[in-house]
Amino acid sequence: MDKSRNADAWLDLSTGINSLAYPLPELNSADWQSLPSARNREGLLETARAYYNVPADTAIGAVPGTEAAINQLPDFLPGPVAIAEPTYSSHRAAWSARGHDVYGHSAGATAVASQHLIIVNPNNPTGELRPAETLLKLAGELSPDCVLIVDEAFMDCTPACSIVPHLRPDLPIIVLKSFGKFFGLAGLRLGFVIGRRDLVEAVSNRFGDWSISGPALRIGKVALEDRAWQAASRIHLKHSMDRLETFLKGPDRILGRTDLFLLYRQTDAVRLHRHLAERQIWTRMFSSQPTWLRFGAPASMSDFSRLAQSLGEFEDFQRDAS
Repeated sequence: MDKSRNADAWLDLSTGINSLAYPLPELNSADWQSLPSARNREGLLETARAYYNVPADTAIGAVPGTEAAINQLPDFLPGPVAIAEPTYSSHRAAWSARGHDVYGHSAGATAVASQHLIIVNPNNPTGELRPAETLLKLAGELSPDCVLIVDEAFMDCTPACSIVPHLRPDLPIIVLKSFGKFFGLAGLRLGFVIGRRDLVEAVSNRFGDWSISGPALRIGKVALEDRAWQAASRIHLKHSMDRLETFLKGPDRILGRTDLFLLYRQTDAVRLHRHLAERQIWTRMFSSQPTWLRFGAPASMSDFSRLAQSLGEFEDFQRDAS
């Protein structure tokens, strides 16, 4: 189905991106006409350090989106990698494309000392959230030349659970932070890498001095400073996802959630996905898991009512909910 046609008519619940985006601040001509300045870049990093609660002795760097960082990591971290799966597929794709051996890592397993380890936390799409203490223990089990990579793309709704405040300069850990998901500005292409200085510099230096645009430096700094908007958005997202979970809840139906997405089990998820798409509602399917469907948070009551009505017209949903 061609979702690109008449795109404004679609209700897109597939992405896990906040549908109530941060209101863009006014930009001046210098943001567009001048090369990004070192002063503005340092100002963004100082603000991001405070927002993410980065320890003073831990490094932070800006990157043009965490997807870009994911694709750079295999180039300077030689050797095999283990990935806690199922999870975001771009991690496996990036390492496999560079010819690295890639292995699965099970929840609760110890780290293999001779392998790098990637954990998405909270996990996408299952919503599993691993305590910082667990991740620190796994990092301690790695050999000196191996690294724990923690992807915290969806952590903004639960910042108290982040591993970042527990980092130390000697730990072989690098944390990836996405700006676009929680702030709803994925097109800005902004992210951060946090951790041991040599690792952070190895990633951020690959992009050069002007990889973050002037508008992104300005918008990112303003949004990261706006604590009132952040608090209100967290409340809205939680209430929206609570409402969706209550509506969808049935025997073993909710497999996991964050406040930006929910993973739902349906006997024939492909048919439900098609049913919703015919009503111009887009959800996320998983080819390897034909009973899984991921829903993002509806932005408004009218969006929720539209989704509820469409689900109510699906025969299997009516039967399963009874």
